[in-house]
Amino acid sequence: MKSNEVQGFTLGLALADAIPVVLFALILSCIMTRFHNNVFLSGGILTIVGGTCKVLWKILLACRKKDYHFLNRPLFIVLMPSGFLLMLLALVIACLEGEANLLGVLRACLGFPSVLFFIPGILGLVAMTIYVKCHDKSDAKNNWIEQLTNSFAQLMFLLGILVM
Repeated sequence: MKSNEVQGFTLGLALADAIPVVLFALILSCIMTRFHNNVFLSGGILTIVGGTCKVLWKILLACRKKDYHFLNRPLFIVLMPSGFLLMLLALVIACLEGEANLLGVLRACLGFPSVLFFIPGILGLVAMTIYVKCHDKSDAKNNWIEQLTNSFAQLMFLLGILVM
């Protein structure tokens, strides 16, 4: 996406894009108080850095009207999936080595009251994914909907973890 193709990207939208990144950082902090794993932490940090790069790209696009493309797609597409993959790998290895109890985690997530937050969080991520696939990413209105949906989902996950 080139900056001249993006209409209506404002500093407000860039800051709205930062909300899910901050919420995810809080989620990671909460998880790390219970699951001490450096590979998981590294994956979380990669994910946060990827999200931060996208936020910085939007800030520069809004304020300087210049497209620093390397902050958008390349870093975002490499860092975030790599981070999530490392987190998943760390969880699988920890479960196989007996350091984590996957069934216990699932029971806690699906138990009351955390399930009241995790289900809307999952539905929010599914809705956001479908929306992103079906709508124009260069339209600021679509970006607002995407970021508000992502913020809602991340907030639900954070609340779910806090009540576990």
